[in-house]
Amino acid sequence: MKHELIISSLLVLGNPMMTNAQQTKTTTAESISTAKNISTESISTAKNISTAKNNSTDSIQAMKEKLRQDSIQWEKQLAAVTIKGTRSQFRQKNGGIVARISGTSLEKEPTATEVLAKLPGMFKNKDGKPQAFIGGSPEIYINDRKVQDYSVVENLPVTQIKEVKVIHHPGAEYGNNVGCVLLITTKKNLQGLAIVENSGFLFDSFVSNNHDLDLTYTHGKMTYYGKLGYANWQGIWKEQDIATNYVSGSQAGDNATTYIASATLDSKHSYYDRFYWSAGADLALTEKQTIGVKYDGYNIHQPMPFKMTSYAMTNDHVDDNVTGNNKFFYYDWQHHVNAFYQGKYGEKWKLNFFGDFVKLHTEQAQFVDEISEKGAAKGKGAAKGKGAATSPSALLAPSSSPSVPLLASVPSDSIAWSLASSSPLQEARNKFTLLPQSDGTIWGAKVRANYTINDKQTWMMGAEYNYVKSESRTDYTPADKGTSTHSITKENHAAVFAEYSLDFKPFSLRVGLRYEHVDSRLDYLKDETASTEPLHRKYDNLYPSLLLSHQSGRFSQSLSYRSSEIRPSFQELNTGTVYANRYMWQIGNSQLEPSQRHEFKYQASYGDLFVQASYTYVKDYITSIIEPDSDDPQTGYITWTNIDHCWNWGSFLGYRHRWGFYEPQVQAGIQQGFIKAVSMGKEKSFHDPYYIFSLYNGFHLPKGWYMNLSFSYRSSGTYDFLTLCSVHNFDFQLYKSFLKDRLSLSLNVNDIFNTKRQKTDGTYGNVRFQQQKWVDTRNVQLRLTYRFNQAKKQYRGENSAQEAVGRMGGK
Repeated sequence: MKHELIISSLLVLGNPMMTNAQQTKTTTAESISTAKNISTESISTAKNISTAKNNSTDSIQAMKEKLRQDSIQWEKQLAAVTIKGTRSQFRQKNGGIVARISGTSLEKEPTATEVLAKLPGMFKNKDGKPQAFIGGSPEIYINDRKVQDYSVVENLPVTQIKEVKVIHHPGAEYGNNVGCVLLITTKKNLQGLAIVENSGFLFDSFVSNNHDLDLTYTHGKMTYYGKLGYANWQGIWKEQDIATNYVSGSQAGDNATTYIASATLDSKHSYYDRFYWSAGADLALTEKQTIGVKYDGYNIHQPMPFKMTSYAMTNDHVDDNVTGNNKFFYYDWQHHVNAFYQGKYGEKWKLNFFGDFVKLHTEQAQFVDEISEKGAAKGKGAAKGKGAATSPSALLAPSSSPSVPLLASVPSDSIAWSLASSSPLQEARNKFTLLPQSDGTIWGAKVRANYTINDKQTWMMGAEYNYVKSESRTDYTPADKGTSTHSITKENHAAVFAEYSLDFKPFSLRVGLRYEHVDSRLDYLKDETASTEPLHRKYDNLYPSLLLSHQSGRFSQSLSYRSSEIRPSFQELNTGTVYANRYMWQIGNSQLEPSQRHEFKYQASYGDLFVQASYTYVKDYITSIIEPDSDDPQTGYITWTNIDHCWNWGSFLGYRHRWGFYEPQVQAGIQQGFIKAVSMGKEKSFHDPYYIFSLYNGFHLPKGWYMNLSFSYRSSGTYDFLTLCSVHNFDFQLYKSFLKDRLSLSLNVNDIFNTKRQKTDGTYGNVRFQQQKWVDTRNVQLRLTYRFNQAKKQYRGENSAQEAVGRMGGK
């Protein structure tokens, strides 16, 4: 049920041997002896330093530098030591789950996305990104810096990741839209220059590729960062939408008049070009204080031409056939500057400050050229009447959204249907260009302070503020094809939060409270059809959170409660129209109210056994529906509405263990949501559960080769008012590293038998909606990564404006 769908999970996680120990059967006594000798030498050096206390300051500094160099050399020698034993890959820590990546089979995954998707309680959603069974899409941090653009994660080499902490109980510090947090920690940085080159190739109907070059240079207290990348995707897609409207009857066959509208969109070649870059530096002022600044940006160019064929029927009679050659063109750029300060004061205080400035621009042009068979027939007979492309003018309201996203993953954008023409020949053709665009500016700041009262009590407090300004406009060519709009949205969002933690072994307690104030105003600067009265809203709310944990030996458990609010996005509030096809468009709802959420989560582990469960109740749940047009029953529109309430639960079972060269991971789960609505004249409960199952078969082969064969399955079940069909797929992976892990090669074959298809069927009111999608899912992916000097330090800032960027449609 969108982000409200809740799943609990049970993961049985084994004790994989350390990677080096698994790859050899010999003892490295010589390496251990060498390490001991180096250790003795380091201790001797330390004694010399102690003896030299009366020497000059320069002499002391020289000896300290000698000790540091010896320590680095000792660490390098120690890395070659092979230890035979077991070590848990996952552990509980402060209510979260810490997953060790370095030195485990997860380090052999081709991408960071694959790593995150295999963590406890995580999976890959339909877009191929990691998502929590409980909590939806995660908020991701890399070394304390919030990830603004997910491509940063996609392009992060797996071998740079040391560990990942999964937080399924976000506290008061995190915003209302955050249900899960992933904290990625990379490996320690070395002095000097580090270079990582990462290239990937994807083979399906076309050849896609991506490349990025990551540079890090550390000298003394200064560290400099730089990245330059390019990604290209090419592929095909096809979609069929069918909407059936039953009028004057509660259901088909009950003396109802049936109006059917169908549209098929077929793209034979779509492509996506993306350039991205970043640069920054941080300075260690002292051993306890660091400042830094980073700039990043991207530019996206995405043309998607497609052929459209559609028809309209009344009962068994075909009313019209429409064909068209349309094109969707998406253009987007963004610039983001982030600065941070992190400091420790004595043994008690920690202070963090983050500031952000974001400038973004989006364009989503639509080129429409359609021919109506009915209109052409009228033109031959010189008939009079309205054209086939008419639409109620009441829907031509202004767009307040700074970015209009794709409609159901299909290229689409705001249009007003062409008005009736006095020329019958013009009635046959509907040709126009629509250019909606927006410019957004965001200022953000966040401060957080931590105070250690004693060894059992800590206190955290902080505040954050975001100012958002978005100017949106929509223009038509020719101008008489629709209503141009122009609007400005301004939003002030302030929050303060505090958290108190108490450790009274074997229990620990965390209590938090968050206060948020939101003041949003939408002004219409140009609109011929809607009221020019501004839309002004204010929200003031308190959100408590609670986490109680218990640990006894290897057994640990935690129970949490969290209250939160999900405010409607700019897209959902947008009162403009979004073109999908000849008989379907999308319109927002400016009267939407925020959803109130109450979540209970339980989590436990014993050794390598992990259990998770959740229940969520949502008041005023926001969901999408399909409504028929009052003047044309063959035409419908997708919009959003508030449902009084809904609730959901789920469960998940998983197992991961290594036996010699074989390391399987098994997952199985059930998810169920409960929501009610009027369907075909009667109130109906939508609550069919769906089940998931996946099996990963990892094989650790001789000479460092790693192979994985996997199978995934999802049964049919309800998702809001829609029933999803079952899907399954088989994947294959082969991995090998060379040159002492400096060069790695990964070969992946996804959806080997080309079985992944999306099919939905749902009813709301008297409208039934059916959809089928075909996309390039079977592909071969080849990824090469080369690392020079393997420095692993990342910028440590944190993005304070992520939520605002996301609501505006930024990346």
